[in-house]
Amino acid sequence: MAQEGKELMKILVVDDEQPICELLDEFLSIQGFDVTTADNGKAALSKFRDLTPHAVILDIKMPGINGIEVLHKIKEINGDTNIIVLSAFGDAGTRETALKGGADYYMEKPMDLECLLRVLKEWRDSRSVPALG
Repeated sequence: MAQEGKELMKILVVDDEQPICELLDEFLSIQGFDVTTADNGKAALSKFRDLTPHAVILDIKMPGINGIEVLHKIKEINGDTNIIVLSAFGDAGTRETALKGGADYYMEKPMDLECLLRVLKEWRDSRSVPALG
């Protein structure tokens, strides 16, 4: 339950690897975030439109609509949404494409959960979105 009638910071996690979605859902929910997951780009865009999350954690390599395409569409819908791009491919070209495409942060897999948490808390604090408790 959100404090003082305000909504919790909503995060959409998008990854075609179910274990990653489950890990981030559990970890971030415990940290006081309202987490929703999607396992492909089409589902991600549908959930994004329905939920209007504050932040998106987005895998690049997915079947169907890839993460870069999803990134561009999300930024067209709401340019203020913070986006963290995840990639198992840490090459400079992938990083540059993601950041030029509107990503606010780029993180390689396996991700550093503490670093991820720091970034999300900074964004939450800058928006004055409450945590649980």
